[in-house]
Amino acid sequence: MLHEQSEQSGKFASSGREIIHIQVGKAGNAIGNVFWKTLCQEHGVNTDTKDDNMKGCLMDDGESKGPKGYIDVFFNEGRAMDRKVRYVPRAILLDTNMGDLATIAEDSAVGDLYRPEDIIGNDESSGNCYAKAFHTEGPDLADRCLEMVRKEVEKCNCLQGVQFCHSASGGTGTGLTGLVLKTLRDYLDKQSAVMQSFVLAPAPGISDVVLEPYNACLCFQDLLEYTDQVFLFDNKALSEICQKALEQDMPKMANLNEVIARCMSGITSCLRYTGPLNADLRKLQTNLVPFKNAHFLINGLAPLNSSSAGKYRRASVLDLTQQMLSKDNVTVKCDPLNPGDEFHGMLKARFLASWTSWKGKFQTKEVDQALYEIQKDGSRYDKFFPDWIPNSVASNISGSKHKEKERSVVFTTNNTSVHEVFDRSIKNWDSTYKSRAFVHVYEQDGISVQDLMESRNIVQYISDAYCEFARWEDKFFEDMSGGPKPVIRERAIDNDEQRSIAQELKVTQLCVLTRCSEMSQSLFGSGL
Repeated sequence: MLHEQSEQSGKFASSGREIIHIQVGKAGNAIGNVFWKTLCQEHGVNTDTKDDNMKGCLMDDGESKGPKGYIDVFFNEGRAMDRKVRYVPRAILLDTNMGDLATIAEDSAVGDLYRPEDIIGNDESSGNCYAKAFHTEGPDLADRCLEMVRKEVEKCNCLQGVQFCHSASGGTGTGLTGLVLKTLRDYLDKQSAVMQSFVLAPAPGISDVVLEPYNACLCFQDLLEYTDQVFLFDNKALSEICQKALEQDMPKMANLNEVIARCMSGITSCLRYTGPLNADLRKLQTNLVPFKNAHFLINGLAPLNSSSAGKYRRASVLDLTQQMLSKDNVTVKCDPLNPGDEFHGMLKARFLASWTSWKGKFQTKEVDQALYEIQKDGSRYDKFFPDWIPNSVASNISGSKHKEKERSVVFTTNNTSVHEVFDRSIKNWDSTYKSRAFVHVYEQDGISVQDLMESRNIVQYISDAYCEFARWEDKFFEDMSGGPKPVIRERAIDNDEQRSIAQELKVTQLCVLTRCSEMSQSLFGSGL
């Protein structure tokens, strides 16, 4: 109801707060390119190749007379041949391979929209090594990137933040990104600009980079120190989504990138469109990061089905809620609904904090009710939501919609199961370092064995922190507000051992209460 009223009343403000987008490396540029195609389609920016003069201008769809949503969040204004406004992506493209950048710039849809000055690279190559990209080839590119960011910041009305798109496996995506992150963190005020990153993490059993274990740990160290929130993806989970949900027998990298772009579009939709609840990057970060340094997030999205199967499902709020919580819809290989197994040492997954971004026509009452149902006592998902962070799911509704989906939702959560991603990286690091393999490659470019060990220990620290949150139990007893007898909370009991402990604690508390009552009566009876 409130959402429908907001559409009738028009925009809440004349413009949005700007975000600078930086895509690094081959994977980062490929994902970013699909992201910009998605934004152009949502905001009505023409990417048709038939008329070069109209490329980048608004398409006349007969419905709206201006841009859809806050287009200035991600786009700058330029000028076309016939004095029409041309929208230019506020993007900086970085790579140490000019061939890959040329492929992006020659893309028939959005390649012409990028400003040539924003395409920064060289042909030196990082050799898939973090150290070479960080210390040898990266400094010159980082300085040029800082200069372009400085110019963009001066043109911004009110900078909201900087977002990165890169891989955590290759040399450029890890080393150059780490150097740029460090450079920008020194330049930008930590309190005013939010730094977020969309990261393609190492996938289990899928890797063509021998140095991936070292690169990944060094990258996670940089992400811990210099970013405010990190959204994780991996090719294994994305491939399974394309094969099982979207029914694509042999998914290509472009298909995987489209799933990531859908997540990125959904997460940023609350920044680009008005809705019942205003949101910005700072609010997003505040709601998703309940503990310091625990800012590594996983994503789920819905609906996920093929075009042929879509006609058999109705995209209701309840159906979308159930889909977004499914482990089959998670874009990184981990299980956010892992019930745990004490015998095998498996920890139960817990939702520390979550954010749902709804796109389409929804009533806030429906959304609030659906989110309440999954968290209430006795629900199927109740045991995965700890009672020490009540009402941990925030939401936002925007009027935009996906080009093929009338109604959709992206679910971003800070879940303790993300430790599985870090545990895999640590295991691979230990296996590679056991024989001191490839250590000399890093030493000759300025990274010592101690630096490699430190990065590994920091990743272990991140994993241990999430495991510790997973071990925190719910309270065994209800709050009786001074009542005479303790009452066991059934929802907090997961197994017979916990029930036995709770019973023993109950008997102990009753004995203590009885003894205290007897002592007080004897004291008052004796007149003391």
